[in-house]
Amino acid sequence: MHHASLSNASLKQLGQLFRQLAPAPVSSRTGFYQASFIGPAWLRVCADPSVALCGLPGWQGKRFLDPLTATNVLRRRGQLMEKFSMQCNRRPSLIDGKIGVDLSYGAHGPIPWRWLRDELRQFDDNTLLGMTIIELPLLKRLAFPFLLRRADAPEL
Repeated sequence: MHHASLSNASLKQLGQLFRQLAPAPVSSRTGFYQASFIGPAWLRVCADPSVALCGLPGWQGKRFLDPLTATNVLRRRGQLMEKFSMQCNRRPSLIDGKIGVDLSYGAHGPIPWRWLRDELRQFDDNTLLGMTIIELPLLKRLAFPFLLRRADAPEL
């Protein structure tokens, strides 16, 4: 699959692709990554408002402060800011059980983010395929896809 075909891919196709990819290596976990929502049209339409309602309006992507720590980058009123620090963990994937890399906000993170986990796989040298998983009973089977593409760091 190439970048363009990811935009409209089904959740099943994206899940299959995710299972084929390697975890995001330490070398990829530096700098800023511009986010984009991918998948079926209904998901892409709902994603931005959903993220905003949960406390991240104007979400632009993630910035790795170091290989073990990241933060969200938002654009609000024309200004860029960082919000909600995340820890990078090496543990079994909730999607396929393989040891992988995820970002989580921890048990003391803000609601609802404390229940979310972003698993990251390496799509290509500059792109990570992410899957957001809600770590609550009955919802762990759902995974919401997004892309993170390495970009020039925005001025904060």
